[in-house]
Amino acid sequence: LVGETSTKARGLHPSPPAASSPDAHTAFSSDSFVEEDKRVVQIGDVELTLHGHARPELVPVDFGMAEGEGQETLAHLKWMLQKFSLGQDMFLLSGPGPRARRLALHFCEVVGIEAELVRITRDTTESDLKVRRELSAGTALWIDQAPVRAALNGRVLILDGIEKAERNVLPSLNNLLENREMALDDGRFLVSAARYDELLREPDGAAHIAAASLVRVHPNFRVIALGLPVPKFHGFPLDPPLRSRFQARVVGAFSADLILADAGPVPVDKEHRKTITTLLSLAQTLRAIDDADQDEVRGSSR
Repeated sequence: LVGETSTKARGLHPSPPAASSPDAHTAFSSDSFVEEDKRVVQIGDVELTLHGHARPELVPVDFGMAEGEGQETLAHLKWMLQKFSLGQDMFLLSGPGPRARRLALHFCEVVGIEAELVRITRDTTESDLKVRRELSAGTALWIDQAPVRAALNGRVLILDGIEKAERNVLPSLNNLLENREMALDDGRFLVSAARYDELLREPDGAAHIAAASLVRVHPNFRVIALGLPVPKFHGFPLDPPLRSRFQARVVGAFSADLILADAGPVPVDKEHRKTITTLLSLAQTLRAIDDADQDEVRGSSR
């Protein structure tokens, strides 16, 4: 789990180089340099260079394979790496189940970046996304919550179940997503790295920063929102201004071949394997028919 210290040594072993033919599948590789604070991650033709992290225990582990990833998963990871390198936040739309969450955590594992996970519920309040007053040793202190910690330390903020949030909660994150700015209840004000550095270069910039209690948002800060498609499922649709802050991608159900490949040593008998494949294909067909029926019902009710 994110946030738990892992005693297991983690690492991503370089995969064999991809074939040079234009029809070659996407390949993943991770090269570790001698410098401990630098690493290069490459998926297909997308490459990203990152520096080390201060809290390695916050880097997810064991959410995927370092080698031999299926092409479906690699396609998602490549898209996410592209958006990360462009400085864009992501929204993964998926059906019920853990796939989108595991994919987001797996991406953080592949890139080697720290993650903060927030489960959104109907009881989530604005203070859960900013700072909260807490008692410690008889003293009331302002404690940074996950979104603030992620913004300040350059982590990936994963918002799980964003369709459950009440309408008055997520707008507080809107400015953080758009401009990387947020006013905190303890008097601090988060500003983007570019704006902060620009102010610092001005003659009286340092004094202005101190007087306004400005805090620099790390340039590697990203947000990955996870949610169900609404109105197919119950929940609150995102407001258009907030929805426009994300780059969205649909994470569909696993294919029958991928499920069999991940299952490992299933019965080797060809007849048994054929039966299992047929059942999985039937389940996917029934799911597709159900989705089409629901789309038709929604279209006729408008």
